[in-house]
Amino acid sequence: MTPLPDVIRQSDLLNQLILDRTTMEALGRVEVMWMYPSAHRVLGFVCKAGTFGAKKTAFKLAQISTLGANGILTRDQPEETDATKVRQLETLLHCEVWSETGNKIGKITDYLFNLKTGTITHYLLASSGWAGIASDLYQLPPSQVLSMGRKRVLVTEASAQTLAVDQSGIKQTLAKATSVLKEDYGQATEELRSLSKQAQAATEQAKGRFQTLTGQLKERARSLSQQAQETIQNINEQLQEDAQTIVEQAKENSQVLAERMKERTQTFSEQFEDGIQSLGEQVEDGIQTLTVQAKEILEPTTDDTEQAVSSTPIIPSTQVNEQTGFETTRSEISDFNDDDAPWIGDEPWIGTSIDTPLPTIASPHSKNSPNHQQKLNLEATDIDDDEPWI
Repeated sequence: MTPLPDVIRQSDLLNQLILDRTTMEALGRVEVMWMYPSAHRVLGFVCKAGTFGAKKTAFKLAQISTLGANGILTRDQPEETDATKVRQLETLLHCEVWSETGNKIGKITDYLFNLKTGTITHYLLASSGWAGIASDLYQLPPSQVLSMGRKRVLVTEASAQTLAVDQSGIKQTLAKATSVLKEDYGQATEELRSLSKQAQAATEQAKGRFQTLTGQLKERARSLSQQAQETIQNINEQLQEDAQTIVEQAKENSQVLAERMKERTQTFSEQFEDGIQSLGEQVEDGIQTLTVQAKEILEPTTDDTEQAVSSTPIIPSTQVNEQTGFETTRSEISDFNDDDAPWIGDEPWIGTSIDTPLPTIASPHSKNSPNHQQKLNLEATDIDDDEPWI
């Protein structure tokens, strides 16, 4: 097993692949070192994983098991964190270095620290100006730092004049930066490829799901259409059955009503005929009764007739001649016989009645009038000279 180095450059750990020693699963890559500037000490590092490094986890230095040229083996599980907390970590990287006399010396670009204890041994300072950029890096001991802020560091003027040159120059730094950029580019390319594959797979899944949903919708629509057709057909059949039932009921009702009307008409006709017949019988009985009564009145019995003749005196009957205006009388003899006596149409009897005037019997209303008596005498004279008035 390769032992851990005593002192290591901070930039050598950036973007290193982190593997779990137990499962050998990739946990991500080193994003930033976790340091405590006031104590000039490194506490651990932050790992980035997932799409565009969205997942953040923190490791302590004690969790590093092995540090190799291609990666870091770790033990135990890290602690989860987020990007906000990572941005809030304090660091002296990229801080400007100023002297007590107010001169800007340069900028801290890197540092060296003990991998076991985490103590920072030197800050690496790049001098200002083109010459500083082109020249090597300078080492700044933490003991020469007088004060610090989030953007600037103050050192003594004497330390600024006596900064030691670091053995690694700008060429190695550029080479390292190029390597880091290549690795970042390769990682980004791999992530883009992975994202492209994921997008393609998601597209295929979406397409398959869309086709499945389309098929399901078609089946559902077909099923609903069939159900609707069956429902409409059932409704039509029920309506036809109901209509047929109603028609049959109407026919039965009309037939029943017709039979009832026929029966009632027949009953009424029979009752009417019976009433007419009864009324005819009653009328016939009434006529017979009246006929009998009339015969009884007009044709009395022999005993009644004889009794009437013997008991009835001769009553003079007075008649007024419609042609002459004279009143004539005839005697009704008590021994009147229907078989021997002349009747209506027997002219001798009528003539005898006319030939026997009774001038002395006058009408009650003209009895005391002399003119009327004279008129009767004159008419009597005229009747003697003429034929009978009938």
